[in-house]
Amino acid sequence: MKLLIMLLLASTLVNAQTLPDYAKEKRWAQQIEDGLMDGDVVWLTANDHEFMSIYTPSETDTQKTAVIVHGLGVHPDWQQVIQPVRVALTTQGFNTLSIQMPVLDNEAHAGAYRAVFPQADLRIQAAADYLHQNDLIANVLIAHSLGSVMSTHYLANNKHPFNRFVGIGMPGDNAQYLSKLTIPVLDLYGDEDIVSVLDSVQTRAQAAKDNANYTQKMVTADHFFNDRDELLIESVDTWLK
Repeated sequence: MKLLIMLLLASTLVNAQTLPDYAKEKRWAQQIEDGLMDGDVVWLTANDHEFMSIYTPSETDTQKTAVIVHGLGVHPDWQQVIQPVRVALTTQGFNTLSIQMPVLDNEAHAGAYRAVFPQADLRIQAAADYLHQNDLIANVLIAHSLGSVMSTHYLANNKHPFNRFVGIGMPGDNAQYLSKLTIPVLDLYGDEDIVSVLDSVQTRAQAAKDNANYTQKMVTADHFFNDRDELLIESVDTWLK
């Protein structure tokens, strides 16, 4: 009997699922829909949950699309890094699809998000599937901060359509996944970035040593590229070309 109880408890723990803060996601969505200036809201579904994304078409006729992944606890139109990139790339020959990633409560630290990585995988895949269903090409995955860890986790553990990956302000947790990537990677960070990014520069480079198409670039910026939007956009656009 004791063994049976232990097995049942173990099964419960294995199957337990940390749920994102869906109420917070809903609040973000309401704020974005009320003030969205560029692009259109598109609702996608993953893990039986509907989540928001923003599709912004290119100024030129193209199938190439960049899927954009935000960082810790924010949303797909975040004014730092995410919004500048998702809009600017539409002038550079890309459609963009910026997606809402799982968020936890405000007190949750970055490590707590590991529990929702499987759900993050499903959301990125849902974005790729949406593009395929609409005759668009999931050409590049672009992610910032914690979103870059979610993205490299997805790329390392799933069959995917992406040809390139741009990680902006990637912390050290990326190393374990970068070692498994073979597609071209841009590891972009600032000289005034956060500690977890600056302290792992060599670790990330070492992890990607077998990827001949891995590029690490430091620019004059902080983690959020404050007052450096043009530099951010130029750096990403130059590498993509």
